[in-house]
Amino acid sequence: MIARAPATVVFLTEYRGQPSRLLMLLRRVAAADQAAFGRLYIALEPDVTTIVHERIGDDDRAAEVAAATFLEAWQTADLHTAPGTDVAGWITGIAARRAGEQDDPRTRSHPSDQGYSPALTLDALLDHPKPARRSPFRRG
Repeated sequence: MIARAPATVVFLTEYRGQPSRLLMLLRRVAAADQAAFGRLYIALEPDVTTIVHERIGDDDRAAEVAAATFLEAWQTADLHTAPGTDVAGWITGIAARRAGEQDDPRTRSHPSDQGYSPALTLDALLDHPKPARRSPFRRG
């Protein structure tokens, strides 16, 4: 099961009224800042989990799909850092797409059936943060 950070770290409501804060976190995630990724995860995990669980129903499959959603966000964050990006919309969109793919028999197999667990990979990413990469465009 995916470990959660203490609820005092970030509350989604802090970010809802300020989408620019989510975008700031996403830009840090794009620079491989795992601490920022953890904050983004804490902020959006309730929405992602709700979307996926409502669509799939099965707790285990829903947890794996939610984890895969965040891994995809981690891997492609650098493609979605333009000004005005709706970070919550983008990530919940990934969740909805991945949950919908579970209805397709060609993509229905559980990732852990093949020995891969997005949830374990996500746990490792959240539990063992590495320092952020320094941007080549940053001075100083």
